[in-house]
Amino acid sequence: MGIDFVSLSESVDTSTPMGKMIFTVLGRVAELERNLIRERIEMGLDLARKQKKTLGRLRRLFDRSKAMTLRHQGKSLRAIATEFGIGKDTVRAAFH
Repeated sequence: MGIDFVSLSESVDTSTPMGKMIFTVLGRVAELERNLIRERIEMGLDLARKQKKTLGRLRRLFDRSKAMTLRHQGKSLRAIATEFGIGKDTVRAAFH
């Protein structure tokens, strides 16, 4: 489309061969950093699994039978959630 990128603060101008090269190198460095971060995260998760650590959010415990009773009495999911101090989506998930 004939569009070039010009960054005044980094002196990158993709209309020139040197600017294209710098832009490409910066893109590759960003990709490398992203891959290193992903690799570190995977290593951390593997270590946590080996150590039998619990991953993710803790489950909210509440009396599901009482919630069902309240639902059958006509209370809304939001009202039930407020009564138990949990989110309405947690209540919804408990009913499915």
